[in-house]
Amino acid sequence: MTKKIAENPPHDRVRHNATNANVGRVLRHLRKARGRSLKDIAAATGLSVGFISQVERGLSSPSVKVLAGLADALDVSIGDLIAGETETVGEDTPVVARIHDRTRINFGKSGIVKELLTPFNAEPRLDLYLMHLEPGVGAEDDPYSHQGIEAGFVLEGGLELEVDGRRHVLGEGDGCGFSSKRPHRFLNAGRRKTTVIWVNYRNVRDAD
Repeated sequence: MTKKIAENPPHDRVRHNATNANVGRVLRHLRKARGRSLKDIAAATGLSVGFISQVERGLSSPSVKVLAGLADALDVSIGDLIAGETETVGEDTPVVARIHDRTRINFGKSGIVKELLTPFNAEPRLDLYLMHLEPGVGAEDDPYSHQGIEAGFVLEGGLELEVDGRRHVLGEGDGCGFSSKRPHRFLNAGRRKTTVIWVNYRNVRDAD
């Protein structure tokens, strides 16, 4: 039975139209490349057809949890959905990501900002982010899971991480790592801004 992914409440929607439009454009492109209909993706994620259509048109802003579900349904990484351009693998694949070229996604009132620090490549699916969390906010109200492996390192502030129902509080200099298949969520653990280096790795062949 497919677990329904909660759609974003209005106050959590991204206010940046350019980011919304880019995510929607990439989502539609990848969905069509996979030969999947809106109904197919809705069935795989538990999201409504209408909501997915709004995301594709840049009218709704997917949360981290929703992005993870959409990525799994399309057999791609979250980085694939937020990248500005598709790169080919080979000698021309970029190896440097300049600060002025970073892909940045702002989750509005959710208080989360993620910056992609590595060049976007289709393979390997290794994405390094600089994640900023304002006080009192977190990724999701409920734990969620998806394919892959992830890790984090706290640069500033504190992070409360929940994995398999167990809470861990990380301070500056602390790190973590776990399978993304384990139900998890995270939030700012204190009263000041938290900055974390976050890594997502997803290899479809190794997912199981």
